[in-house]
Amino acid sequence: NCLIHFYKRTLTRIMTEISMLPQEMIGKVFDYLSWPELGRAMMVCRSWREVGEQPARWREFEFVVTEKNFGDTDVIEKTLESERFSLVRHLILQVRLWRLQYKMPEERIRSESDWLRQVRIMREIFRIVWRHPHTESLNILSFGDWYMDPEEMLVIPPKLKSLKVSKYNNLSAEQVQGLFSGMKNQDALTDLEMIGQDFSEVDPDTLAIVVNNLKCVNISDSYLNFDQIQAVFSLLAQNSKLKELTISAREIRHLDISGMNAVNLAVSVNKLQKLCLNYFTITRDQLETVLRQVLSKSSLKKLVIGIPSDQYEEITEEIPEELIWEVRKKLDMFELDFDTVYYDE
Repeated sequence: NCLIHFYKRTLTRIMTEISMLPQEMIGKVFDYLSWPELGRAMMVCRSWREVGEQPARWREFEFVVTEKNFGDTDVIEKTLESERFSLVRHLILQVRLWRLQYKMPEERIRSESDWLRQVRIMREIFRIVWRHPHTESLNILSFGDWYMDPEEMLVIPPKLKSLKVSKYNNLSAEQVQGLFSGMKNQDALTDLEMIGQDFSEVDPDTLAIVVNNLKCVNISDSYLNFDQIQAVFSLLAQNSKLKELTISAREIRHLDISGMNAVNLAVSVNKLQKLCLNYFTITRDQLETVLRQVLSKSSLKKLVIGIPSDQYEEITEEIPEELIWEVRKKLDMFELDFDTVYYDE
């Protein structure tokens, strides 16, 4: 019993001494805690909670919207507006659509009214997340393209720097056009990843302006047309912020860019630092001109080119082996193969 009382008195004294520390010092300690640890620490006392609630402390927290909070639009909105999360910069939309039916009345969607209710709720969730004023990165992993209002997408969050739209979101032509129209008028965005989307209806000049105003772009496994690619590379050769580009056509249809001027293509490609080009039909002259430009004047550090398998030998057989060897020696990474070559960090 004496030992128990001793520990109680010692623990009480230690906790009292810690609680008397200045909030600035407690905050320094909290900086080393994980999010779960910080949450538990905030439950100790009012003083610790006040320190833990500071919005700047939660700025890097990843706010994830899942099917678990589907339907609670008021909760989502109030949480993002709360003191703790008011400055949060990283948001993720990850709603597994096949689970939503179990959130609806009678365990599943059985009527048109249930479906319309789901659409209204999901569109409201998208509106809340999309309009969060401090968002700097937004990752739309899986949400459902029919829940993303094209009108909302015309106005890009003002502080958004990074936008990712996964292949599980098959955006409509109207939505993609809306996004690019919005991005054309927003200067903060630097990174864009839109995989498996249909860009074919986007105005070539708009696509070129947006892509070349960014630093890192990944639009792989996408539907593109010749005019768009030509516009992107033409502007790249003139005035561009673009440093990294991953671009590939859909596997089922290679995109023929053999009509592009070889010299212009080479100059454009070598303005980049990293390029992954896959499922594109090019000529032997274009390829050799690009590689010779690498040895002449280039910013490239990594280059990956995937050529259609049925054309690989025809295009590469007359490329001098010593040229390929010199390019491999100069670049940090150089891959020349057929079809399924992807850029790897």
